[in-house]
Amino acid sequence: MQLCVSQEINTVPYTFKTTGIRVFTFEEVLYHVYHYWKESIEDFLSDELIEWVTERASARLAAQMKDLAGLESFSEQMLGFFALHTYLDEGEINTLATVLDSWGKRYEWEKLKERGDVMVNRGDPAGAIPLYKRAAAYDENPALFNNLGLAYLQTGRAIEGFNSLDRALKLAPENFNILLHYIEGAILSGNLGKASQAIKFAEDSRPGTADIYFLTGLLLWEQKNYLAAMENITKAREINGVDFYVYKAVDFFVTMRMYERARQTLEDANERDSTYYAKEAEIFFASGDTAGAIHSAEKAVSLTENDNAALLTRLASYYRQGYDTVKAEEAINKALVADPHSDTARLENARIQKARGKTREYRANLTDILRSFKDKYRDNLM
Repeated sequence: MQLCVSQEINTVPYTFKTTGIRVFTFEEVLYHVYHYWKESIEDFLSDELIEWVTERASARLAAQMKDLAGLESFSEQMLGFFALHTYLDEGEINTLATVLDSWGKRYEWEKLKERGDVMVNRGDPAGAIPLYKRAAAYDENPALFNNLGLAYLQTGRAIEGFNSLDRALKLAPENFNILLHYIEGAILSGNLGKASQAIKFAEDSRPGTADIYFLTGLLLWEQKNYLAAMENITKAREINGVDFYVYKAVDFFVTMRMYERARQTLEDANERDSTYYAKEAEIFFASGDTAGAIHSAEKAVSLTENDNAALLTRLASYYRQGYDTVKAEEAINKALVADPHSDTARLENARIQKARGKTREYRANLTDILRSFKDKYRDNLM
């Protein structure tokens, strides 16, 4: 039995940037950093956490954390951090020291790539891009450029994504998965001629695969050959019945404003999970049924184990456009707790403040968002 560092009840949590996990005590901070040490690298000696520890736990510990932040060795920083408190026993410290030693011996680019991968898996590809770019300065690695390219595609930066995937393919021309990603990047960036050539090469290499039919459908869609595009997407679904192809077909029908066909196609999905109801909400909203969109989005939210910032933001948007600004504000506040750094959530929050007549808060949010965009732009120039 140990007493907590602070004996005061704390109602203001610290939220870790990468995991989105909230903690209320210094001991919970230690637990999080120990079990998610890779995800905590940007947090555990950050100015924000030090300030929180100063106000909510111990000014003495906060001062010691500032001293640790000045050390050059990451391993010394991490082990010194856990030496601040007797929360971990000697065996746990020794285990972590062994892991850190092994990790420290790996190439720098691998560590940066791994941290980038963690951020992508947490749904933050924009945050992963600077890490991948820093890693690329150390090594010309196909897997690294592949992941960088996909992160660019996920953030809508298709031209940069295609350029990265082009580099990845040149480094590993026999890698079929990179070839498929290259084709997708070529299509999304408007390089349709290169996409067509690459699809022919892929067909010769592995004919009849679902991915090739899917990418062919994507290419035909961009060429406005909608009927042939749907035939290929349907073929992909017949070969591989994963819900991804169902949802892509739904997107196509929604784009064509064929909402009833979209609903019928959605019924082919194997799982009635959160993704299913989120897609159903998209169909309702696109067809002008905001009430239906809200109902389906609420179902989607109820089926998630943890708060999903993107889904909550979409629900907040539906509430706002359905003129229920009170529920909209409740939903967006949950989204911002789940992911305080989500640009989409912060923009929606600004719209909601404007809709509620809170002009001062609206302007303050816009100023903060603009400052954040500038910071991210500088990071991406690294």
